[in-house]
Amino acid sequence: MDADVDISKFDLQEKDGRSEDSLVYVIVVAHRETGEFYRYDQKVEMNLLPATRQRLSTSWFPVVRDFELAPGGYQAKIVVRDHNNGHIGTVIHEFEVPDLAQFRVTTPVLSDVRDDTEDGGTGDRLAILARRDFAQGSSLFCQFEVYGAARLESSRLPRVSMGYQVRRSDGTLYTQDAASIINPTPDGSLSRMIGFSLEDATPGDYEIVMRVKDELSGKSLELHEPFRVTARTSAVPAAPSSK
Repeated sequence: MDADVDISKFDLQEKDGRSEDSLVYVIVVAHRETGEFYRYDQKVEMNLLPATRQRLSTSWFPVVRDFELAPGGYQAKIVVRDHNNGHIGTVIHEFEVPDLAQFRVTTPVLSDVRDDTEDGGTGDRLAILARRDFAQGSSLFCQFEVYGAARLESSRLPRVSMGYQVRRSDGTLYTQDAASIINPTPDGSLSRMIGFSLEDATPGDYEIVMRVKDELSGKSLELHEPFRVTARTSAVPAAPSSK
């Protein structure tokens, strides 16, 4: 589970050139039918430099927690408290966990931030964000993993293809990439990251339509991921190639 917290509303206190406060949150994930639930509590001490505070004022503070859940319907609730002023915020989200034996993909991650490697380079994973608003001129990435695909008897490897289109809210095509095979790892794992520039995207609502096909079984999935392009900011990251 991931969520973003708007810390611009927090009562951050200035001390020795930093902004200080504590973020206290509770996450509860409950099965809608059985009532079985999982809970996680944490207190995060924030001691932010001015540049970090400025960055988090637009990208927000990420809260991420993994839960191992059986198939079924769930309700997740997160309660956040600003330690300095006591203000509380709550959000509730309902979702379904599919049968793990089926051909499926993980929930796609949309982000304009890529995690850095330990040596300072650009990593192959995206920073998880809950927001779906991205600035005109930035680079938008989408990443997901594929599970449950059939495998060749000879190599025990899957053969799955994926292509996508990006469309404006009126249906106009913005960009696209033809279907191509997702290269599996030696153990058969499947993951794909796509990326495209929002340089020519006018502000408004968009949707990524992704089509994933198991070339061996013939099963296919179509994913729809909405996002919004906002007006250009003063500084945005460089645009990547489409692959």
